[in-house]
Amino acid sequence: MKYFGGTARAAICGLAMVAVSWAFSARAYEGTAKVQAIPSGSAQYTVDGTFWATLEKGAVLKQGATIRTDAMGVVDLYLGKNGPQVRLAPQTTLALSTLTYDEGAGETIVTTELGLTTGKIQGVVRKMSAASRYEVKTPVGTCGIRGTKYEITSTGRVTVESGFVDVMYTPPGASAPVKFEVPAGYTFDPMLNNGQGGVIPTPGTIRDQLNQDLRDLQQFTSPEERVTVWIPAPTWMMPDRPVDTTGQTSDKPWVLPPMYNPTTPTTSTPPAGGNGGNGGNGDDDEGV
Repeated sequence: MKYFGGTARAAICGLAMVAVSWAFSARAYEGTAKVQAIPSGSAQYTVDGTFWATLEKGAVLKQGATIRTDAMGVVDLYLGKNGPQVRLAPQTTLALSTLTYDEGAGETIVTTELGLTTGKIQGVVRKMSAASRYEVKTPVGTCGIRGTKYEITSTGRVTVESGFVDVMYTPPGASAPVKFEVPAGYTFDPMLNNGQGGVIPTPGTIRDQLNQDLRDLQQFTSPEERVTVWIPAPTWMMPDRPVDTTGQTSDKPWVLPPMYNPTTPTTSTPPAGGNGGNGGNGDDDEGV
């Protein structure tokens, strides 16, 4: 009996150690939204719903904050693991309801909840784990986004450029939401079918504009993720390439060195077969 009791105590201690180890390995963090740019207009934010302050580039907002743009305002946000990117269009009000992520057990679990009250947002969402959740709530429904590029309006219209979005839309007078699946290249419009909603191919003009907006948005990245690649131009393309007087033929275009004084003749000649023009002499060219 004594032996059994010792074994039981050892098992309990072992489970407790495993629980403590798991608690330290799986840590919850609160995400942030950094203002990467305000390309036009202006915007304000509030953290208590009462006092509104001017939003500036570089500001870092936590979950619970709400942003609103004026009639010309455009704001680009970087959400890090919770995004990474969201753009607010003019006359938009967006609440950063939840921005959290848990790291541990071999994966990162992300929870992002945005509340779109008025206006329009566009975003880029990286691929997430199966347990992660990224939702945009509007007055007429909830959009569950899974690794995609999207545009969502407060009226409920959802355009998907890549990836996939589940839309839970509640039609007027309905007691329960209806699920719509919106794949890449399609748009959910709540005005279709007499207000019952529907999914149609995205018109070309809308796709073109969305792609342009997303390209503008994606030029802003986190400093630690920015990668600069420099590829030097071939020397034969450089205008200051030295004149080759070896007489060897080349399949590369011949480029003369720059002439800073047009009245000074060029005395070097291009390789055989090239066309270096008239080198001439100083007497013939003088005064030209």
